[in-house]
Amino acid sequence: MGLTQQLLLTCALLAATAAASSAYPSFAEFMAKHGRTFAPGTQEYEMRSAIYAQKLQQVQLHNSKAQRRWSAAVNHLSDRTEAEFAQLRGLRATKSARMPGMVSSHSSGGQFLGQVRNIVLPDEKDWTSLQAVQASTDQISCGSCWAVATSTVLTANAEINGHNRTFSAQELVSCAPNPHKCGGNGGCSGSTVELAMNWVMERGLATLQETPYLGSDSQCKKTVLLQGVGDDGGSDHSLKEMTAVGIHMPKSQSSPAHLLAIQSWERLPENEYQPLMRAAAAGPVAVSVAADAWSLYDKGILDSCQKDAVIDHAVALVGYGIDRSTKDKYWIIKNSWGNGWGENGNIRLLREEGNVHCGTDKQPLVGTGCTGGPSTVPVCGMCGILYDAVAVKFKPNL
Repeated sequence: MGLTQQLLLTCALLAATAAASSAYPSFAEFMAKHGRTFAPGTQEYEMRSAIYAQKLQQVQLHNSKAQRRWSAAVNHLSDRTEAEFAQLRGLRATKSARMPGMVSSHSSGGQFLGQVRNIVLPDEKDWTSLQAVQASTDQISCGSCWAVATSTVLTANAEINGHNRTFSAQELVSCAPNPHKCGGNGGCSGSTVELAMNWVMERGLATLQETPYLGSDSQCKKTVLLQGVGDDGGSDHSLKEMTAVGIHMPKSQSSPAHLLAIQSWERLPENEYQPLMRAAAAGPVAVSVAADAWSLYDKGILDSCQKDAVIDHAVALVGYGIDRSTKDKYWIIKNSWGNGWGENGNIRLLREEGNVHCGTDKQPLVGTGCTGGPSTVPVCGMCGILYDAVAVKFKPNL
Protein backbone atom coordinates (compact mmCIF):
# COMPACT_ATOMS: atom_id res chain seq x y z
CA MET A 1 0.00 0.00 0.00
CA GLY A 2 1.40 3.40 -1.01
CA LEU A 3 1.65 6.50 1.17
CA THR A 4 -1.32 8.13 -0.55
CA GLN A 5 -3.50 5.05 0.02
CA GLN A 6 -2.45 4.90 3.69
CA LEU A 7 -3.37 8.56 4.17
CA LEU A 8 -6.74 8.04 2.50
CA LEU A 9 -7.45 5.01 4.70
CA THR A 10 -6.44 6.90 7.85
CA CYS A 11 -8.66 9.82 6.90
CA ALA A 12 -11.55 7.45 6.22
CA LEU A 13 -11.13 5.80 9.62
CA LEU A 14 -10.97 9.14 11.40
CA ALA A 15 -14.07 10.32 9.56
CA ALA A 16 -15.93 7.12 10.46
CA THR A 17 -14.96 7.51 14.13
CA ALA A 18 -16.08 11.14 14.16
CA ALA A 19 -19.36 10.22 12.46
CA ALA A 20 -19.99 7.47 15.00
CA SER A 21 -19.36 9.85 17.89
CA SER A 22 -21.60 12.55 16.43
CA ALA A 23 -24.42 10.04 16.08
CA TYR A 24 -24.87 10.19 19.85
CA PRO A 25 -26.10 13.30 21.71
CA SER A 26 -23.75 15.32 23.87
CA PHE A 27 -24.61 15.62 27.56
CA ALA A 28 -25.94 19.13 26.92
CA GLU A 29 -28.20 17.79 24.16
CA PHE A 30 -29.29 14.93 26.41
CA MET A 31 -30.20 17.37 29.18
CA ALA A 32 -32.21 19.53 26.80
CA LYS A 33 -34.10 16.57 25.36
CA HIS A 34 -35.05 15.08 28.72
CA GLY A 35 -35.62 18.28 30.65
CA ARG A 36 -32.65 18.00 33.00
CA THR A 37 -31.72 21.18 34.86
CA PHE A 38 -28.38 20.30 36.44
CA ALA A 39 -26.28 23.46 36.77
CA PRO A 40 -22.78 23.15 35.26
CA GLY A 41 -20.09 23.10 37.91
CA THR A 42 -22.30 21.58 40.61
CA GLN A 43 -21.63 18.20 42.16
CA GLU A 44 -24.88 16.87 40.72
CA TYR A 45 -23.93 17.97 37.22
CA GLU A 46 -20.49 16.40 37.44
CA MET A 47 -21.90 13.11 38.75
CA ARG A 48 -24.62 12.89 36.08
CA SER A 49 -22.22 13.89 33.34
CA ALA A 50 -19.78 11.15 34.39
CA ILE A 51 -22.55 8.54 34.45
CA TYR A 52 -23.72 9.64 31.01
CA ALA A 53 -20.18 9.43 29.61
CA GLN A 54 -19.82 5.91 31.02
CA LYS A 55 -23.17 4.82 29.54
CA LEU A 56 -22.27 6.34 26.19
CA GLN A 57 -19.02 4.39 26.19
CA GLN A 58 -20.93 1.18 26.95
CA VAL A 59 -23.33 1.89 24.09
CA GLN A 60 -20.51 2.49 21.62
CA LEU A 61 -18.63 -0.62 22.75
CA HIS A 62 -21.70 -2.82 22.42
CA ASN A 63 -22.67 -1.43 19.02
CA SER A 64 -19.16 -2.05 17.71
CA LYS A 65 -19.84 -5.80 17.84
CA ALA A 66 -20.64 -6.86 14.29
CA GLN A 67 -22.45 -10.09 15.23
CA ARG A 68 -24.72 -8.64 17.90
CA ARG A 69 -28.42 -9.53 18.03
CA TRP A 70 -29.46 -6.20 19.55
CA SER A 71 -28.38 -2.59 19.51
CA ALA A 72 -27.93 -0.18 22.39
CA ALA A 73 -28.73 3.52 22.67
CA VAL A 74 -28.61 6.33 25.18
CA ASN A 75 -32.07 7.12 26.54
CA HIS A 76 -33.82 8.83 29.45
CA LEU A 77 -32.19 6.35 31.86
CA SER A 78 -28.63 7.12 30.80
CA ASP A 79 -27.82 9.51 33.66
CA ARG A 80 -29.31 7.42 36.46
CA THR A 81 -27.27 5.83 39.22
CA GLU A 82 -27.44 2.07 39.67
CA ALA A 83 -29.44 2.62 42.87
CA GLU A 84 -32.00 4.72 40.98
CA PHE A 85 -32.25 2.17 38.20
CA ALA A 86 -32.63 -0.60 40.78
CA GLN A 87 -35.45 1.35 42.46
CA LEU A 88 -37.16 1.61 39.08
CA ARG A 89 -37.15 -2.19 38.90
CA GLY A 90 -38.47 -2.40 42.47
CA LEU A 91 -35.16 -3.75 43.77
CA ARG A 92 -34.60 -3.97 47.48
CA ALA A 93 -31.91 -5.63 49.55
CA THR A 94 -33.36 -6.98 52.78
CA LYS A 95 -32.20 -10.00 54.73
CA SER A 96 -34.71 -11.90 56.82
CA ALA A 97 -35.27 -15.23 58.49
CA ARG A 98 -36.14 -18.22 56.35
CA MET A 99 -39.55 -19.79 56.36
CA PRO A 100 -39.76 -22.74 53.93
CA GLY A 101 -42.49 -23.57 51.49
CA MET A 102 -43.73 -20.13 50.48
CA VAL A 103 -44.75 -21.42 47.05
CA SER A 104 -46.89 -24.52 46.76
CA SER A 105 -49.05 -26.18 44.14
CA HIS A 106 -52.65 -25.00 44.05
CA SER A 107 -55.36 -27.65 44.23
CA SER A 108 -57.06 -26.37 41.09
CA GLY A 109 -54.22 -27.46 38.82
CA GLY A 110 -53.50 -25.42 35.70
CA GLN A 111 -55.40 -24.92 32.46
CA PHE A 112 -52.42 -23.96 30.31
CA LEU A 113 -50.40 -26.97 31.44
CA GLY A 114 -53.31 -29.20 30.52
CA GLN A 115 -53.45 -27.77 26.99
CA VAL A 116 -49.98 -28.98 26.04
CA ARG A 117 -51.23 -31.91 23.97
CA ASN A 118 -54.60 -30.55 22.96
CA ILE A 119 -54.00 -27.36 20.97
CA VAL A 120 -51.62 -26.61 18.10
CA LEU A 121 -49.92 -23.30 18.79
CA PRO A 122 -49.42 -20.68 16.07
CA ASP A 123 -45.78 -20.09 15.16
CA GLU A 124 -46.20 -16.42 16.05
CA LYS A 125 -48.61 -14.39 18.16
CA ASP A 126 -48.47 -10.62 18.47
CA TRP A 127 -50.76 -8.61 20.76
CA THR A 128 -49.00 -5.27 20.20
CA SER A 129 -51.92 -3.91 18.15
CA LEU A 130 -54.10 -3.79 21.27
CA GLN A 131 -54.79 -0.28 22.57
CA ALA A 132 -53.72 -1.41 26.04
CA VAL A 133 -50.32 -2.44 24.68
CA GLN A 134 -49.82 0.61 22.45
CA ALA A 135 -50.51 3.00 25.33
CA SER A 136 -47.37 4.67 26.69
CA THR A 137 -46.80 3.28 30.16
CA ASP A 138 -44.21 4.93 32.39
CA GLN A 139 -43.89 3.99 36.05
CA ILE A 140 -41.67 7.09 36.50
CA SER A 141 -39.39 6.66 39.54
CA CYS A 142 -41.84 4.52 41.52
CA GLY A 143 -41.02 0.81 41.98
CA SER A 144 -44.52 -0.07 40.81
CA CYS A 145 -43.67 -2.41 37.94
CA TRP A 146 -45.73 -5.15 39.62
CA ALA A 147 -48.84 -2.93 39.65
CA VAL A 148 -48.31 -1.57 36.14
CA ALA A 149 -47.78 -5.06 34.71
CA THR A 150 -50.96 -6.26 36.43
CA SER A 151 -53.08 -3.37 35.17
CA THR A 152 -51.66 -3.72 31.64
CA VAL A 153 -52.41 -7.43 31.48
CA LEU A 154 -55.92 -6.95 32.89
CA THR A 155 -56.73 -4.11 30.48
CA ALA A 156 -55.32 -6.00 27.48
CA ASN A 157 -57.21 -9.22 28.20
CA ALA A 158 -60.41 -7.30 28.87
CA GLU A 159 -59.98 -5.66 25.47
CA ILE A 160 -59.46 -9.03 23.78
CA ASN A 161 -62.71 -10.26 25.31
CA GLY A 162 -64.75 -7.23 24.29
CA HIS A 163 -64.77 -5.30 27.57
CA ASN A 164 -64.08 -1.60 27.14
CA ARG A 165 -62.50 -1.02 30.54
CA THR A 166 -59.19 0.05 32.03
CA PHE A 167 -57.65 -1.00 35.36
CA SER A 168 -55.86 1.31 37.76
CA ALA A 169 -52.23 0.62 38.64
CA GLN A 170 -52.37 3.44 41.19
CA GLU A 171 -55.02 1.73 43.30
CA LEU A 172 -52.79 -1.32 43.54
CA VAL A 173 -49.84 0.85 44.56
CA SER A 174 -51.91 2.62 47.20
CA CYS A 175 -53.98 -0.28 48.50
CA ALA A 176 -52.72 -3.82 47.87
CA PRO A 177 -51.32 -5.14 51.18
CA ASN A 178 -47.93 -6.82 51.35
CA PRO A 179 -47.45 -7.92 54.98
CA HIS A 180 -44.85 -10.58 54.14
CA LYS A 181 -42.80 -8.13 52.07
CA CYS A 182 -43.03 -10.19 48.88
CA GLY A 183 -40.95 -8.41 46.25
CA GLY A 184 -40.46 -5.40 48.50
CA ASN A 185 -42.20 -3.34 51.16
CA GLY A 186 -45.31 -2.60 49.10
CA GLY A 187 -46.42 0.33 46.96
CA CYS A 188 -43.54 2.13 45.26
CA SER A 189 -41.13 -0.05 47.23
CA GLY A 190 -42.13 -3.21 45.38
CA SER A 191 -44.58 -6.11 45.54
CA THR A 192 -45.74 -8.95 43.26
CA VAL A 193 -48.36 -9.56 40.60
CA GLU A 194 -49.83 -12.43 42.66
CA LEU A 195 -50.65 -10.11 45.56
CA ALA A 196 -52.08 -7.58 43.11
CA MET A 197 -54.35 -10.21 41.60
CA ASN A 198 -55.57 -11.28 45.05
CA TRP A 199 -56.55 -7.67 45.72
CA VAL A 200 -58.44 -7.48 42.43
CA MET A 201 -60.32 -10.73 43.06
CA GLU A 202 -61.37 -9.71 46.58
CA ARG A 203 -61.80 -5.94 46.28
CA GLY A 204 -62.18 -5.19 42.57
CA LEU A 205 -60.16 -2.42 40.91
CA ALA A 206 -60.92 1.14 39.89
CA THR A 207 -60.52 2.31 36.30
CA LEU A 208 -57.58 4.44 35.20
CA GLN A 209 -59.97 7.39 34.89
CA GLU A 210 -61.27 6.93 38.45
CA THR A 211 -57.81 6.56 39.99
CA PRO A 212 -55.13 7.96 37.64
CA TYR A 213 -51.51 6.94 37.96
CA LEU A 214 -49.42 9.24 40.16
CA GLY A 215 -46.11 7.40 40.30
CA SER A 216 -46.01 7.74 44.08
CA ASP A 217 -47.51 6.23 47.22
CA SER A 218 -50.86 7.75 48.17
CA GLN A 219 -53.79 7.20 50.52
CA CYS A 220 -55.93 4.18 49.64
CA LYS A 221 -59.56 5.01 48.89
CA LYS A 222 -60.70 1.54 50.01
CA THR A 223 -60.50 -0.20 53.35
CA VAL A 224 -57.25 -2.18 53.28
CA LEU A 225 -58.45 -5.62 54.29
CA LEU A 226 -58.05 -8.74 52.20
CA GLN A 227 -60.13 -11.80 53.00
CA GLY A 228 -57.86 -14.15 54.96
CA VAL A 229 -55.24 -11.48 55.51
CA GLY A 230 -55.71 -9.13 58.46
CA ASP A 231 -53.55 -6.31 59.70
CA ASP A 232 -50.96 -8.83 60.94
CA GLY A 233 -50.70 -10.44 57.51
CA GLY A 234 -52.74 -13.53 58.30
CA SER A 235 -51.42 -17.07 58.43
CA ASP A 236 -48.62 -18.65 56.42
CA HIS A 237 -51.25 -20.94 54.89
CA SER A 238 -53.07 -17.90 53.52
CA LEU A 239 -49.92 -16.60 51.85
CA LYS A 240 -49.18 -20.01 50.36
CA GLU A 241 -52.66 -20.12 48.89
CA MET A 242 -52.39 -16.58 47.57
CA THR A 243 -49.11 -17.24 45.76
CA ALA A 244 -49.64 -20.89 44.80
CA VAL A 245 -49.07 -22.31 41.32
CA GLY A 246 -52.42 -23.11 39.70
CA ILE A 247 -55.83 -21.56 39.02
CA HIS A 248 -57.33 -19.06 41.48
CA MET A 249 -61.10 -18.66 41.29
CA PRO A 250 -63.38 -16.03 42.86
CA LYS A 251 -64.44 -17.17 46.34
CA SER A 252 -68.13 -16.54 45.64
CA GLN A 253 -70.58 -15.40 43.01
CA SER A 254 -70.72 -12.04 44.75
CA SER A 255 -66.98 -11.52 44.41
CA PRO A 256 -65.99 -8.16 42.85
CA ALA A 257 -64.07 -10.17 40.25
CA HIS A 258 -67.37 -11.33 38.74
CA LEU A 259 -68.49 -7.73 38.28
CA LEU A 260 -65.26 -7.17 36.34
CA ALA A 261 -65.92 -10.29 34.21
CA ILE A 262 -62.76 -11.96 35.56
CA GLN A 263 -63.25 -15.72 35.67
CA SER A 264 -59.89 -16.64 37.17
CA TRP A 265 -56.19 -15.99 37.26
CA GLU A 266 -53.45 -18.57 37.14
CA ARG A 267 -49.89 -18.72 38.32
CA LEU A 268 -48.21 -20.87 35.71
CA PRO A 269 -45.85 -23.73 36.61
CA GLU A 270 -42.39 -22.42 37.43
CA ASN A 271 -39.74 -22.67 34.68
CA GLU A 272 -42.02 -24.42 32.17
CA TYR A 273 -41.84 -23.29 28.53
CA GLN A 274 -45.01 -24.80 27.06
CA PRO A 275 -47.53 -23.38 29.56
CA LEU A 276 -46.13 -19.88 29.05
CA MET A 277 -46.31 -20.24 25.27
CA ARG A 278 -49.95 -21.35 25.47
CA ALA A 279 -50.86 -18.59 27.88
CA ALA A 280 -49.22 -15.96 25.62
CA ALA A 281 -51.15 -17.32 22.63
CA ALA A 282 -54.39 -16.65 24.52
CA GLY A 283 -53.49 -13.13 25.68
CA PRO A 284 -50.85 -10.97 27.41
CA VAL A 285 -49.30 -12.50 30.53
CA ALA A 286 -47.55 -10.85 33.50
CA VAL A 287 -44.00 -12.19 33.87
CA SER A 288 -41.13 -11.45 36.23
CA VAL A 289 -37.65 -11.00 34.76
CA ALA A 290 -34.08 -9.95 35.50
CA ALA A 291 -33.87 -6.50 33.91
CA ASP A 292 -30.51 -5.20 35.12
CA ALA A 293 -29.11 -5.44 31.55
CA TRP A 294 -32.04 -3.63 29.91
CA SER A 295 -31.29 0.05 30.53
CA LEU A 296 -29.40 0.66 27.25
CA TYR A 297 -31.63 -1.49 25.02
CA ASP A 298 -32.71 0.15 21.77
CA LYS A 299 -33.79 -2.53 19.29
CA GLY A 300 -33.25 -6.14 18.26
CA ILE A 301 -33.36 -9.39 20.23
CA LEU A 302 -31.70 -9.14 23.63
CA ASP A 303 -29.63 -12.21 24.52
CA SER A 304 -27.32 -10.80 27.19
CA CYS A 305 -28.84 -12.12 30.44
CA GLN A 306 -26.72 -14.64 32.30
CA LYS A 307 -28.16 -17.97 33.40
CA ASP A 308 -27.80 -16.96 37.05
CA ALA A 309 -30.27 -14.10 37.18
CA VAL A 310 -31.82 -11.99 39.93
CA ILE A 311 -35.52 -11.66 39.12
CA ASP A 312 -36.32 -8.03 39.96
CA HIS A 313 -38.83 -6.58 37.49
CA ALA A 314 -42.42 -7.32 36.42
CA VAL A 315 -43.55 -6.72 32.83
CA ALA A 316 -46.22 -7.82 30.35
CA LEU A 317 -45.48 -10.59 27.85
CA VAL A 318 -47.43 -9.54 24.75
CA GLY A 319 -46.49 -12.18 22.21
CA TYR A 320 -43.77 -14.19 20.54
CA GLY A 321 -42.36 -14.49 17.04
CA ILE A 322 -39.51 -15.40 14.69
CA ASP A 323 -37.09 -12.92 13.14
CA ARG A 324 -37.43 -13.05 9.34
CA SER A 325 -33.73 -12.55 8.59
CA THR A 326 -31.94 -14.40 11.39
CA LYS A 327 -34.66 -16.98 12.17
CA ASP A 328 -34.09 -16.28 15.86
CA LYS A 329 -37.15 -16.88 18.02
CA TYR A 330 -38.15 -14.22 20.51
CA TRP A 331 -40.58 -13.13 23.20
CA ILE A 332 -42.24 -9.68 22.92
CA ILE A 333 -42.31 -7.75 26.20
CA LYS A 334 -44.13 -4.48 26.96
CA ASN A 335 -42.05 -2.63 29.50
CA SER A 336 -43.14 0.23 31.80
CA TRP A 337 -40.43 2.81 31.05
CA GLY A 338 -42.36 4.80 28.44
CA ASN A 339 -42.77 4.34 24.69
CA GLY A 340 -39.58 6.32 24.05
CA TRP A 341 -37.60 3.38 25.40
CA GLY A 342 -36.77 0.32 23.27
CA GLU A 343 -39.00 -0.62 20.35
CA ASN A 344 -41.90 1.75 21.06
CA GLY A 345 -41.82 0.75 24.72
CA ASN A 346 -41.21 -2.94 23.99
CA ILE A 347 -38.25 -5.30 24.09
CA ARG A 348 -37.69 -8.63 22.37
CA LEU A 349 -35.93 -11.38 24.32
CA LEU A 350 -34.29 -14.43 22.79
CA ARG A 351 -36.71 -17.37 23.03
CA GLU A 352 -35.15 -20.80 23.28
CA GLU A 353 -37.56 -23.71 23.05
CA GLY A 354 -37.91 -25.93 26.10
CA ASN A 355 -36.91 -25.40 29.70
CA VAL A 356 -33.38 -24.20 28.94
CA HIS A 357 -31.00 -21.33 29.80
CA CYS A 358 -31.39 -22.29 33.46
CA GLY A 359 -29.49 -21.00 36.45
CA THR A 360 -30.06 -19.79 39.99
CA ASP A 361 -31.54 -16.65 41.52
CA LYS A 362 -29.36 -16.24 44.60
CA GLN A 363 -31.31 -13.22 45.86
CA PRO A 364 -35.03 -14.05 45.57
CA LEU A 365 -35.93 -11.47 48.23
CA VAL A 366 -34.76 -8.81 45.79
CA GLY A 367 -37.56 -9.78 43.41
CA THR A 368 -40.59 -12.02 43.87
CA GLY A 369 -39.53 -13.75 47.10
CA CYS A 370 -41.28 -13.25 50.45
CA THR A 371 -39.88 -12.85 53.93
CA GLY A 372 -38.88 -16.30 55.17
CA GLY A 373 -38.78 -17.79 51.68
CA PRO A 374 -35.97 -19.92 50.21
CA SER A 375 -32.50 -18.38 49.94
CA THR A 376 -32.12 -19.51 46.31
CA VAL A 377 -34.51 -20.54 43.54
CA PRO A 378 -33.94 -22.07 40.08
CA VAL A 379 -34.77 -19.81 37.13
CA CYS A 380 -35.00 -20.61 33.41
CA GLY A 381 -35.37 -18.77 30.12
CA MET A 382 -33.65 -15.60 28.92
CA CYS A 383 -33.64 -13.14 31.83
CA GLY A 384 -35.45 -15.80 33.89
CA ILE A 385 -38.71 -15.23 32.02
CA LEU A 386 -40.04 -18.76 32.71
CA TYR A 387 -39.83 -18.55 36.49
CA ASP A 388 -42.88 -16.53 37.59
CA ALA A 389 -45.80 -15.90 35.23
CA VAL A 390 -49.44 -14.96 35.84
CA ALA A 391 -52.25 -15.30 33.29
CA VAL A 392 -55.83 -14.05 33.60
CA LYS A 393 -59.08 -15.30 32.07
CA PHE A 394 -62.06 -13.03 31.31
CA LYS A 395 -65.59 -13.96 30.43
CA PRO A 396 -66.16 -13.00 26.76
CA ASN A 397 -68.58 -10.12 26.23
CA LEU A 398 -70.71 -11.76 23.56
